[in-house]
Amino acid sequence: SPSPKYVSKFEEDLARYVGVKYAVAIVNGTSALHLALLISGVQEGDEVLVPSLSFVATANAVKYLGATPHFVDAEEESLGIDPDKLSMYLEVVSKIESGRCVNKKTGRRISAIVPMHTFGHASKMDELADVARKFNLIIIEDAAEALGSHYKGQNCGTFGEMAALSFNGNKIITTSGGGALVSNNKEYIDQARFLATQARDDAPH
Repeated sequence: SPSPKYVSKFEEDLARYVGVKYAVAIVNGTSALHLALLISGVQEGDEVLVPSLSFVATANAVKYLGATPHFVDAEEESLGIDPDKLSMYLEVVSKIESGRCVNKKTGRRISAIVPMHTFGHASKMDELADVARKFNLIIIEDAAEALGSHYKGQNCGTFGEMAALSFNGNKIITTSGGGALVSNNKEYIDQARFLATQARDDAPH
């Protein structure tokens, strides 16, 4: 297995390339997305908005938390979530209660949105950020296919609270598997590193 110093250097180089402060190597992109959702506060029973055009891993990461993938329309130009249709849809199906977006039909909290940059084509992140602010949603980017992609000059993976990357055999760079979680929030990355390394506490002295 690689030396810890090489893993640390990879994380530092990756963070610098993406344009964030921190990165942590994870076993794969799905696990990175799962950790990001968990750390950001998505809870069992919540609903998470995911694109209808995506690999199953995006929805699987939501299911691993006991939350429900809530599929929403993609649009033709970017192949990502359609921000205009999403805003109109949420106006109809949701309400804001005590600062929480609640699905009026199911009664469940809609807690997060996961834009996925299909084939590296950047989703319309400015517009999706507006929707997220309006409906109090956390943004977690599925940037598994978007290492090196940009939206309006800004790297994909830098718009949400966190972003998941993948180094699977079909990705931009590959370690035959593997992934990473990137963020500007040190607390999130520290928590992800703790959970991804078996949640080991220091032994009592």
